[in-house]
Amino acid sequence: MAPRLLIISGTSGVGKSTTSTSLASSLGFTKIASTDTIREVLRTQISSTASPALHRSSFESAGGSASEDWKETVQALSGGVEAVIDRAISKGADLLLEGVHYIPNKEVIDLWREAGGAAIGVVLYVSSEERHRGMIANREKHNGKKVDHYLGNLDRIRKIQEELVLSGSEFGWLVIDPTKETDSIGLISSSLC
Repeated sequence: MAPRLLIISGTSGVGKSTTSTSLASSLGFTKIASTDTIREVLRTQISSTASPALHRSSFESAGGSASEDWKETVQALSGGVEAVIDRAISKGADLLLEGVHYIPNKEVIDLWREAGGAAIGVVLYVSSEERHRGMIANREKHNGKKVDHYLGNLDRIRKIQEELVLSGSEFGWLVIDPTKETDSIGLISSSLC
């Protein structure tokens, strides 16, 4: 079987982890990487003085627009994310990568396919602000931060979501609202296989 790459991007509270866990189980992915985990590893090596963007949440303000500040956090992680993808390509191994710290693009999908693998990108989003607020409020884990930290930045989170949906649509990624799609797992699975 050709190695598979599945990238699931989306903002806080849209179901990335839940969807990724279900897909990993149903599709037999043994390598799963989260951009949050990559960020935590990089934080142990790079100080907040050297890289302030690495040490803040994707949606926290650094003085720019939500999109600009988010893109700074993506850039701060880009070397680590690229290393994880490159290693999977060189080993011919499956990889499921999930997180907010990835801007949908065509290059990585094409690179993976050129190496002989199957690859797709997915953007998860929640169209209803009320539903999104509820999903964030019901999360059990918040990376050591209170729910209010997320809900107080919901406007910025939703601006980032708009950017992800636009980029995903532009580059032919699946763009799915799991609160409206009755079989997100099936749709993603059939698109990868």
